[in-house]
Amino acid sequence: MGRVIQPFEFVEPSTIDEALGLAAAEGSRLFAGGCELVLSMRRGEVRYRRLVSIMGVGGLGGFRAHPKHGLEFGAQVKIRQLANHIWVGKRWAALHEAIEQLHPPHIMNMGTVVGNLCSAVPYYDLPTSLYAHRAVIRIGDGRSDRELPIDDFYIGPRMTALGRGEMVTSIFVPPPLADAGSAFKKIYKARRRSNDLHKINAAAYVALDADKETIVDATLVIGSVGAKPVRIAKAETVLRGQSAGHAAYEAAAEIAAKAVEPMTDAAWVEEIRSEWIRLLARDVLEQAASRARSRHDPAEDAHLAF
Repeated sequence: MGRVIQPFEFVEPSTIDEALGLAAAEGSRLFAGGCELVLSMRRGEVRYRRLVSIMGVGGLGGFRAHPKHGLEFGAQVKIRQLANHIWVGKRWAALHEAIEQLHPPHIMNMGTVVGNLCSAVPYYDLPTSLYAHRAVIRIGDGRSDRELPIDDFYIGPRMTALGRGEMVTSIFVPPPLADAGSAFKKIYKARRRSNDLHKINAAAYVALDADKETIVDATLVIGSVGAKPVRIAKAETVLRGQSAGHAAYEAAAEIAAKAVEPMTDAAWVEEIRSEWIRLLARDVLEQAASRARSRHDPAEDAHLAF
């Protein structure tokens, strides 16, 4: 951890075209906040001859949050900006809770959400929360853009669907339904092997009908159990149309515990982690539904413009 970082060239272009062109050279790397990058370089895991900062590129600093139109932020937006925004906390609670639990705290000041996502580190929390909110990744090459559901963004261990000459320009998070809530939780755990992930996290989104008695939509995600977060599609299907009560959340949690295979080679450890997955899944669903049931904010109805 205490290794000296080897010398490198630092460049700060002003356009996406220029940034991607510079990063295309062998031994070059795009970065924003650089939190994970610096750690990896100090550990000696990677070495680059050129680091290309995107923080001077125009058009990547946009940020807006509206309860009816959604949340959108560019690749330069620091995590702290989301943490401090009232509507992120009110309507995208799972993301807000994941941000609040970041450690160490200075990551919020230095890091960007896009950088956190693109690092593709299996145990990061923000991707799990963004899965629950069904975020859409906007990818550009300087000439055109394409959109990709976050479910399709990770393709393997520390691997993303970004093609050569592409970068993530922004992230869009759809607005939640009127009577909806979300939640994020995590449990730190002991490791048996060095490649075991050291925690498990979970996030959920639950939307209720107008009477707040029936589940009309749900997302359940378990993270830190593999190369990427896992959506429990079977549990989501079972929840839709069910009465919004403890029994429904328990049933969905049981499905999650059986659907996810924890990374371990010890049967007793697997049993414990499966139980943790069950408890986390149940708790985030109940918390999300409780928020959906109690949600009423007249100020939201008056908040009609960005």
